[in-house]
Amino acid sequence: MFKAVIFDMDGLMFDTERLSKKLWQELAAERGYNFAGDFFDELVGLDLEDTRESFKEAHGQDFPYLEMREEKNRLLKKYVRENGVPAKEGLIEIIAYLKEKHYRLAVASSSFKEKIEFYLDSIAIRDKFDYIIGGDGVEKSKPDPEIFIKAVNGLGVSPEEALIIEDSVHGVMAANKAGIRVIMIPDLVEPAAEIEKLVYKKLNSLTELKQVLE
Repeated sequence: MFKAVIFDMDGLMFDTERLSKKLWQELAAERGYNFAGDFFDELVGLDLEDTRESFKEAHGQDFPYLEMREEKNRLLKKYVRENGVPAKEGLIEIIAYLKEKHYRLAVASSSFKEKIEFYLDSIAIRDKFDYIIGGDGVEKSKPDPEIFIKAVNGLGVSPEEALIIEDSVHGVMAANKAGIRVIMIPDLVEPAAEIEKLVYKKLNSLTELKQVLE
């Protein structure tokens, strides 16, 4: 029986992957770069260092990744402050259901903890989570299982009692290595057949999660 649910964030709880991709492409156009749409699909779930290396490999070692990332994040924060973070369909309802049923909840995301808390605060659900860990709280990023191992320990449950909800291939691989069952709700990228074999279930949206748990 599941006692805890661990959520990834970007692309799973919030429709921020598309927004981030749009802002990156706008910045690129201003500076004379051309980012192919599928380039970003390969970055989903990566941490800061791996993402920076991917940009440099694709666009040259002198690519000003950190400078542009800072500007992209500034624009993203501005958008969220003015419009709110775009929550995925069913997010608020499933969080309310899980709290009603006394599940312990965590967010385990490659984003830094400050960003996670900013997004959660923007729609007033931060207090619903018992444990929050970001990419700055681990030494190794997904697909390494470290972040999920720390999450179950932080929640005080065993891997067998936890369920992870992920949208990315790297997240599914990390959950599998941690020995925790994972539900995948794809966002920008549909998983290959070998990845689908690793998941407990594959859903179309968070609206279907309640039925699985019941």
